[in-house]
Amino acid sequence: MALEASIILPVFLFVLLLLIFMIRLAAAQMALQDAASQVSLMTAAHIRPASLAAGAAAGGLPALPQLPLGDIAPLAAELANRLPAPAGPLLAAALEGDWQPLAEAASTPLAVAVFEPLVRELAETSILSAERVSLRSLSLPDVQKREQPFVRVELAYDFPLGFPFTKRDIRITASARERAWVGDPRPASAAGTGARNRSAITLLSLEPSPLRPGRKAKLVAVAAPGETVSLQVRYKSGNSKAKHVGDAQVGADGLVTWEWLVSGNTTPGTWELTATGRDGASAGMLFVVEKKGRSVS
Repeated sequence: MALEASIILPVFLFVLLLLIFMIRLAAAQMALQDAASQVSLMTAAHIRPASLAAGAAAGGLPALPQLPLGDIAPLAAELANRLPAPAGPLLAAALEGDWQPLAEAASTPLAVAVFEPLVRELAETSILSAERVSLRSLSLPDVQKREQPFVRVELAYDFPLGFPFTKRDIRITASARERAWVGDPRPASAAGTGARNRSAITLLSLEPSPLRPGRKAKLVAVAAPGETVSLQVRYKSGNSKAKHVGDAQVGADGLVTWEWLVSGNTTPGTWELTATGRDGASAGMLFVVEKKGRSVS
């Protein structure tokens, strides 16, 4: 019996360690893939301000209400300091000329200052060790020519083997791609007088990001002064019936703000909101609702 135990026990322990290793590796791979998906999704959702700034710099962006085209750059610089990450840093990068579309941008100052802290922040909320996660590849949309609208992110993680008598690691990778709305390469031609008379609506910021059940959300948009704009927020359960969601009047400065309470029963996930003017012009965006301590891809 002792001889049989001495033969079988090492094999049993090896199989048990291998099973534990495979479970840990699969969990780390899933967490890394979730982090890559969230980085690409958050970047794509916040790319619009940078696209507007690039269009203004190229002279292709119409003037905002009561604001000369030459004054858009100072306004954009002010917005960059107020918008949440990564929207603010992306906008600042577009203004400063640090935006490198279609290039390997993982080692650029923008990636080091914006994306690496974002990746580590997401890793800290999972089973991953933040210091072992690195940004392996990054490709940003072409906000100037608007020919390549995708955000591509690839992350790497040095997974510790955890076997006795060895400190070797296994590098695992995960990649994600998300389409960002950067506008059409060429403006569409207006069909009819009604289309030409429509006023543009631009969504500037949504805070916090992501939204939390039981907490307030704040949306800021730009439209023609004095216009009435209606906000519709759609969750899994349907359109939101929260107070202050609906009609709001644009101020003399061209800004309109909605602030409402996200119900504590709101299902986590990615949902949609739309702002519509009286003349039919509209603007929409996707947003994420996430419970505290839980990640939603």
